[in-house]
Amino acid sequence: MKKLLTGFLGLLIICSLGCSRGYKIEGELSEAADGTKIALVPFAKYDVKPEAETTIEGGKFHFAGTVPEPRLYFLVLGDKEDYFQLMVENNSISVKGTVKKRPGNDGATTQAFDKMEVTGSESHNYFKSQMAVREGLNKLFEEKNERYADVQAMYGKARGEKDQARMDSIKNLPAYQDYVQAENAFFAEVEKRYNQVFEDNKETFWGPLMMLNLYSYFTPEVRPTFDAMSEEAKNSYYGKMVAEDLYPANRTGEKVPDFTTTDKNGKQCTLNELIKDKKVILIDFWASWCVPCRKELPNVKANYEKYASKGFEVIGFSIDKDPKAWTKALEEEGLKWPNFNDLEVSSLYKVKAVPTTYLIDNEGRLIADNVRGEDLGKKLEEILGD
Repeated sequence: MKKLLTGFLGLLIICSLGCSRGYKIEGELSEAADGTKIALVPFAKYDVKPEAETTIEGGKFHFAGTVPEPRLYFLVLGDKEDYFQLMVENNSISVKGTVKKRPGNDGATTQAFDKMEVTGSESHNYFKSQMAVREGLNKLFEEKNERYADVQAMYGKARGEKDQARMDSIKNLPAYQDYVQAENAFFAEVEKRYNQVFEDNKETFWGPLMMLNLYSYFTPEVRPTFDAMSEEAKNSYYGKMVAEDLYPANRTGEKVPDFTTTDKNGKQCTLNELIKDKKVILIDFWASWCVPCRKELPNVKANYEKYASKGFEVIGFSIDKDPKAWTKALEEEGLKWPNFNDLEVSSLYKVKAVPTTYLIDNEGRLIADNVRGEDLGKKLEEILGD
């Protein structure tokens, strides 16, 4: 009987430990207005829905749950007014800081995190130590720009005035040539320091996670960095994220996701409605601030003029967070095809960077992705004829 009781008590202790296992985030944000929204959103290279949401009351908030291993999250303040990266592990985690006011793009006041401190997460401390590489590079970047501010201003003014002769003249100045050398040296230093971080973390999930955080987007040139990581790292949660980006599956012939969106006049549209009676459709994800996107628009316009009568359609999706910037860009560009400002659709299509394009048929099946420039014209000529 005594042995049975001892065993039963042992099971109770194990169950108690197992049941209590998980994370508890206790947040304290001074100067935050009662009722301010705060969300816990898993880190991803595209917008995803919150895992949990609550409101700040009396300067405090609380989240609880479990993670299979340390995972990176965003604390999202208000209506996506600010973001704070937090490594969450199964432990009691304290997040303290302040909420300050700052001017927004349109003159309105928005909220921002300030003086944030985290205790109870060793993973968070390690994440900060690895991300510190950016601080050193930011300092080098600022020093370089301060040193060559005059020649950059001269060249920028000439470019703004579209004075090609003046631009060519400035490029021949010793100061400008020194600036170019300094610029190249800076990017070489970025690559060197980033590669050291990847090398230091290549055995675990930290390697892919740092790639996801330090690179804005991936190019085939960084494949050797990922390939040199351990199998454990490559097969980890974040390793699979990197692999999906670096080695995307050929999805030609697959149906793209359906959606319902709303135009600037409040009218709802579905994908099926937008592609009805069309033959080839380009879904174009862009942004007003994206220089490559804006440079590609004349090419899209030219192809639209040439092939619209033959069944070519374009559906534009802006990822601008400021709708006013989007509408201003629409007016400047004079786009004649359907356009929408919808971050949820970009999330649905897993858009990680812009420009991103999908060429589909009238059944919503993928013909090609990220086809631009001359390739777009050649593909349309192949399908629709000259």
